[in-house]
Amino acid sequence: MVIIKCINPNCTAPNRKFEWDESQHVEAGGGIAQPHEAGAVRVIAVCKYCGTENAVWVRHAKKSDSLTRGDKPQ
Repeated sequence: MVIIKCINPNCTAPNRKFEWDESQHVEAGGGIAQPHEAGAVRVIAVCKYCGTENAVWVRHAKKSDSLTRGDKPQ
């Protein structure tokens, strides 16, 4: 689990932060990546409190995950 700060300024989560289980979205050996890191793609982490879609960069994303519009796996 990682902590994501929601991009929604009106989010009702405590301090606008929510837990997100990245293991559901990455293959073995994958994880959170820096934006635009080589081989990384963006996936969507939906805030459990307000429903806002937050882009998160990951390495080794599962093929079944939807990518953010305009992104292509490398």
